[in-house]
Amino acid sequence: MEQQKKLIKPTLFAEQKILKAIVDGEWMAGHKLPPERELAQIIGVTRPTLREVLQRLSRDGWLTIKHGKPTIVNDYKNTGGLGVLKSLVKNEEFTSKSLIRDWLEFRVIVFPELAKKAISVNSVEILDKLRNMPDINTESLKFAVYDWELQMLLVTYSKNAIAKMIYNDLTEIYSSRGESYFSDVEVKKVSLEYYKNIKKAINTGSNEIDAIVKSCMQESLETWKSSNL
Repeated sequence: MEQQKKLIKPTLFAEQKILKAIVDGEWMAGHKLPPERELAQIIGVTRPTLREVLQRLSRDGWLTIKHGKPTIVNDYKNTGGLGVLKSLVKNEEFTSKSLIRDWLEFRVIVFPELAKKAISVNSVEILDKLRNMPDINTESLKFAVYDWELQMLLVTYSKNAIAKMIYNDLTEIYSSRGESYFSDVEVKKVSLEYYKNIKKAINTGSNEIDAIVKSCMQESLETWKSSNL
């Protein structure tokens, strides 16, 4: 007997349907959603389920709900916050290559200073992590896990709460794309050189840590832009 597919919860089903319509451009910014009764029938869920989803998406910044007026789709790319980012990450099909590119561009700007601050706060633990770096033969998934753990360690010791929240939400993206990214031997080589340079900079007390980090982050961005992932 063919194994039945795991049933999806009605709230998650409705959320995915609504988000897909928004992200795919079927419902543009300013679009007025149909009345609850009609929309519930279109999606195929009960009104209480739909109402719960709409309220959650409103709190996250996807929609604007005003009593007695139609629910409006927000311009999520310009007005959205961490709630929108979390929704995009949670629904993996919405984590487009352009979204990841935007994150990598953001990382080039902010991560070098975060890393520099983190190393000034706790170089001992970071150095210990670098002593246990992978090698060129490490399988891609384990390599990706190490790379993310190092990034999270640096973000944690930067003591920047906003950066930590953003990176927490991005963990799922990295989990889904990192293995493929590090399947390229050349990518591994670049990262290993980066780890070695950071380790050397800490050991020698160099003040070039932010420049080393920025150079690697920029190279990662360019690699991502030219990849087929």
